[in-house]
Amino acid sequence: MYWGALVFVISNIKKIMIEQMIESFTLSDKVTTANNEVTTEQATNSAETVTADMMTEVVPNVVEDGALDDSTYNYIVDNSNLFPATTAADKKLAKAEVDSTITSKHLFKNINPYLDTMVSLTGDIIQVQEQETAYGTVATIHISDENDNSIVGIYKGSTGDILDGDNVTMRGVPTASYSFENVGGGTTNAVLLTVSTIQKN
Repeated sequence: MYWGALVFVISNIKKIMIEQMIESFTLSDKVTTANNEVTTEQATNSAETVTADMMTEVVPNVVEDGALDDSTYNYIVDNSNLFPATTAADKKLAKAEVDSTITSKHLFKNINPYLDTMVSLTGDIIQVQEQETAYGTVATIHISDENDNSIVGIYKGSTGDILDGDNVTMRGVPTASYSFENVGGGTTNAVLLTVSTIQKN
């Protein structure tokens, strides 16, 4: 049995338009033993790696010749209860994990030192989209922060009542930096974030 297609269209409805398509892919949804039975350990491993595995598929389709860094993959797996953080206790843990000294300026200068660090970024939503996928609901949240930096978050879950134009704070692990052509003919740089929590301000 295989995962179905996961398709995102990330677009900016104000000044720029992105058509970064995360192409179709298939993944085995479980690992079976020789007797075609899933062990408890295997089921746990699958649950722990599902978000990291999803991002392994996302990154190469957003970043040309890109791949999810091993340190990011391991961070997501080691903190799988935070991706996404759905309980009050896990949300509190995610907030405690944040390195508040890291800003978007640091990430845009050089993302590499922060690929296994929880950060917190705040901005206005340019566009939020949700897709039903084999992973369940997956949201793409594009924000512009106070420095006009573009951050695109991938969140494994629904964003609830959060809508375009809302000011939000996303906590998550920086996953990749990339660029795309904008409508004006120039290039826009962006940071891709695997989101742990999203909160309306």
